Amino acid sequence: MSTDELNIEHLPLQNELVKSVLTAFSSEENVVAAVLLGSLAAGKGDRISDADILIFTQNGFHKTAGSCFSTFESGKEIFYFLEDFHNENAFFKKYIFNDFTSAEIHCLDVNEPFNISKPFKVLFDKADIVEPRLTDEPAPKHENFPAYTNGDKGLIWELFDCIKWLSRDNHELAKSYLKKLSDRL
Repeated sequence: MSTDELNIEHLPLQNELVKSVLTAFSSEENVVAAVLLGSLAAGKGDRISDADILIFTQNGFHKTAGSCFSTFESGKEIFYFLEDFHNENAFFKKYIFNDFTSAEIHCLDVNEPFNISKPFKVLFDKADIVEPRLTDEPAPKHENFPAYTNGDKGLIWELFDCIKWLSRDNHELAKSYLKKLSDRL
């Protein structure tokens, strides 16, 4: 799938982020699929929507994908990034760039049980692994996200999410999340 088919060309910064992820990861032999999630996949993204992408890998590549991440990062002005393992089968990096775009790249081993809810767009699927993972279950909602999951090193990301919600006039979500966050602090 080309990024033109994603209907995000009206968001050129996010479009470039998705293209950059595809360039960095798609030719790697142990990368078998990529899926765009969230508001960009739904065609409802705005100037501050993040590019939220799942990368499915095999042969433990999620643990050694550093060169792909470096390719993605090349030439970008990164304000902040957060990286960690969700568990032994899943690694992520979250970025905030100086132009206030953001991206989440989650690398999951194909053995990681993970269902994909709508909205999503398959970017590529070399091994036909996406369809069996599709579910009618609703996607997780921001209202239900746990707070302070990455400790102090994740605070900038969590506060950036709150700023995005506030800029969209979703004050209740931001206040509710800040209360959850303060309880954890």
